[in-house]
Amino acid sequence: MSGGWTSSRPPVIAATIVAVALTASLAPAVLGQGPGAPAPPATQLGLGLAGGPLPPAAREVGVRAVKVLADWSLIEADRGRLDWTALDRAVAEAAQQGLRVVLVLAHTPRWASIGTGADLTRAEVYSRQPPREVADWERFVAAAAARYRGRVGEWQVWTQIGLPQFRGTGTEYLALLRGASARLRAADPSARVALATPGGVDLGFITRMIQDAPAAFDAVALSPQGFGPEMLLRPLAVLGERARPARKAIWIDWTPPADGVPSSAAAWARLLAVAQAAGVERVHALTLGDLIHLRAASVVLARPFAGYLIRDPDTYAVVLGPRDGSGEAVALAWATAPGRLFDVPGTARAVALDGAAVDQEVRDGRALLRLGPAPVVVSGLPAAFAEEARATAARGPWLPVVAPDRDYARAAEVSARLGRVGDERGLYNLPYRARRNGAVEPVDVGGEEAVQTSVARQVIYVYFDIDDTFLYFAEGRVPVEVILEVLAPGVAGQVGFNLLYDSTGGYRFTPWQWLEPGDGWRTVTVRLTDATMANTWGWDFAINTAGNRAADLVVRRVTVRKGAR
Repeated sequence: MSGGWTSSRPPVIAATIVAVALTASLAPAVLGQGPGAPAPPATQLGLGLAGGPLPPAAREVGVRAVKVLADWSLIEADRGRLDWTALDRAVAEAAQQGLRVVLVLAHTPRWASIGTGADLTRAEVYSRQPPREVADWERFVAAAAARYRGRVGEWQVWTQIGLPQFRGTGTEYLALLRGASARLRAADPSARVALATPGGVDLGFITRMIQDAPAAFDAVALSPQGFGPEMLLRPLAVLGERARPARKAIWIDWTPPADGVPSSAAAWARLLAVAQAAGVERVHALTLGDLIHLRAASVVLARPFAGYLIRDPDTYAVVLGPRDGSGEAVALAWATAPGRLFDVPGTARAVALDGAAVDQEVRDGRALLRLGPAPVVVSGLPAAFAEEARATAARGPWLPVVAPDRDYARAAEVSARLGRVGDERGLYNLPYRARRNGAVEPVDVGGEEAVQTSVARQVIYVYFDIDDTFLYFAEGRVPVEVILEVLAPGVAGQVGFNLLYDSTGGYRFTPWQWLEPGDGWRTVTVRLTDATMANTWGWDFAINTAGNRAADLVVRRVTVRKGAR
């Protein structure tokens, strides 16, 4: 792992990211906003591109701003000779279409990179390294700020933090951020600066930046790729409490996850509903193909956010107010588990995102909608629905409703008994077996099921997620004990492991430990004093077995307990 607090997550954002944004209205009630916190800006919808000309359809759907990469490694390939031709063309094209420009400053020229030897033969390496001299970076930023003064008012420092997009430490990124911010605001005191973040939602990184450099940025750009919309509720609630009082806007760069989504339009509608409720300033899609889906999902942005409703577990309902301040509210409702029902008045009308009518069931005199992952839009709601939604939002953040048998807030521990299916009680491994390096094999040991890693097949991790009701964003306040039941090897120095876990300093490895040889099962306890466990990359910790060569690790059970100081 690199020093400082930089994450090393694999990339999900192309280096040539461009994003366009269109605006929509938002009511002042938002998640995590205390009585004295400032009201958030209007929510914006974005479209991400991989370069090339802007699509003509962008303007038609309300695009008003474009986010363009200012690639230092190309602009100043030779020291002192700056070629702005390509960037000038992109800025001019945006201006011609009436779009506001946001420039993303990133990538180091070969001559300025800290790279040596073979690194300097590979642009994908040296250009992602920080510059040897921050002064060279600052001169480039100052030149860009002077050239585009009056044409560009918003900037982002780098595309994403973490390998391979940024091959430096958190301390090195902080120096680039502070230097860029000072030069940009010297040229334009009203300039807004966005902070790049590691992939996922790295709450530790963001809160550390708010603490260490509060004056250096105005917005936080998240990249939670692979996160379903509902997975963002908890981290956005935390950011509502930490970032918004510090007057930091939230941006999201997102694309629908590949699994478990009925359609991109449905996924976008759910994401936009979550973003509206959380007061997110901007949402950027990362592919041009999402344009048509965003058009279908834009019903969420056509009205101001009014609040949300608490109903059954796995059921989500956002209430949107009337367009012009008068008339009726509508609700957007969906479920992430089968068999969920939603009570509606008998006079209500329900349609899918494409406008097709949705049937209602009548049961015991009640009108019910059977919900699924594709949201339905319910109109004809009485004023009481909107009043209830506003009152609920005013009480606190919107969090998933959890069934009593899945609420581990009062549990002494959570555990996973591993096998083909196993028994997961607040600790989850099964969802991560679809990952190539986490596809552990079920095995039978003396009539008992377990799972086994395989270095030969590059299956070296056993991933786990701790139920958020048990532990979430601990920030090192609570010691955590991870207790493993593993099969003893026949020979010393043959089988071992360590943990890769979500800590206050990013994902971190514990020291490697070899298992003592013997027969039967061994119990090993690992104590963590700096755990965060906030699903930063979509999971909390993993058993790492990459150091094994002669044999593989067999795991029967894993238990997590909260310890005492």
